[in-house]
Amino acid sequence: MKKQLNWIVLCAVTVFAACSGDSKQNLEVKGTVANADQVSALYPKAIEDGKITVFLYEVPFGTETPPVQLDSITIPATAKDFALKGKGAKGGFYNVVIKNGPLVPVVYDASPITLNIDFAGKEKFYSVSGSEGTEELRDFLFTYADRRNEIDRSMLALDSLKRFAAADSVLILATNKKNDAIKGLNDFLRKSLNDIKQPVVAAFALGRASTTLEQPEFESQLAGLLKKFPNDPTLTDLQKRYEAYKTQVADMQKQQQAAAENRKSNSLIGKAAPELAMPDVNGKNITLSSFKGKYVLVDFWASWCGPCRAENPNVVAAYNKFKSKNFTVLGVSLDKDKKAWAGAIAEDKLDWPQISDLAFWNSKAVALYQFDGIPYNVLVDPKGIVIAESLRGEALEQKLAEVLK
Repeated sequence: MKKQLNWIVLCAVTVFAACSGDSKQNLEVKGTVANADQVSALYPKAIEDGKITVFLYEVPFGTETPPVQLDSITIPATAKDFALKGKGAKGGFYNVVIKNGPLVPVVYDASPITLNIDFAGKEKFYSVSGSEGTEELRDFLFTYADRRNEIDRSMLALDSLKRFAAADSVLILATNKKNDAIKGLNDFLRKSLNDIKQPVVAAFALGRASTTLEQPEFESQLAGLLKKFPNDPTLTDLQKRYEAYKTQVADMQKQQQAAAENRKSNSLIGKAAPELAMPDVNGKNITLSSFKGKYVLVDFWASWCGPCRAENPNVVAAYNKFKSKNFTVLGVSLDKDKKAWAGAIAEDKLDWPQISDLAFWNSKAVALYQFDGIPYNVLVDPKGIVIAESLRGEALEQKLAEVLK
């Protein structure tokens, strides 16, 4: 499987950055903890020797520096009050962290900031006072989680219906419900990005929005926030990183296009399949030419290749469906460990001839067939001519159904 960059990754990472400056001011986060005994339901190690430890971290600007601990306090699980202090930059992003437990994100727009933590609230376990930005972030996070959970539930229900071959009318209703859930989340995100008053919270919301909004709308929302908060370093840095990222993606796409054109010019389709002669797991030499007169899927794979193992069930299904129609498969492995190779053959139930020179990427097969990734395959007709390549999933069965009438 090729390594691809996704434009949302940049946003998801960057929005956790906090605005920082040269001046540091006194930050105090205080609060209460209620029902600490109930934290163990989700975080069994949060209470140690009857105590909980609470940390205050600054999340530095940028993506490379780890959070900086400013303060900590250990209190009995039965205690109620805590107070944490440190020097920080206003407008910054901070985390109040329960050791081995949950965290509360904090925006430093005032001091002191009061957190009332109540573990009886399960996911919605805290409230805020004294900080408009932290309240904004809390409200956003809780509503976002509700909307996101609604999408997840609708997608899970739809997948279940598909697995059990539900009627089309039922699938349509489930699909509409999923689409409505996604629309509801995106409508909430648009409203949030319009209404949020703190730039660091807006940047955080934009990062979440990047996972569901289309790229043009993401860019429009980013431009709108930059206009709304023209001097905010978090958003300015986000824009710079995003523009650099787009350039990187464009360069990668050019490379991929060039590689695709190169593969197309070097395609084996219409040409005689290069001869292969290698031993099977028992040491018996097998050649591709010995299958002449049959349609043969020459399947290049390896036991260590995750995508190959994921694709094997599709190959097994195609083999079982068409093996009685003058069709077979010849597996060619890039393994270097014979035991692992044989084990994968048995585990994946690959009931067709398998060969390998156990030479990894130095296999003669790579040089002969000029591929740079696996799984890869070619379909050879009874005359030994390659008639298709890179058939995966449904495409494999569709092509076999076409030629094996």
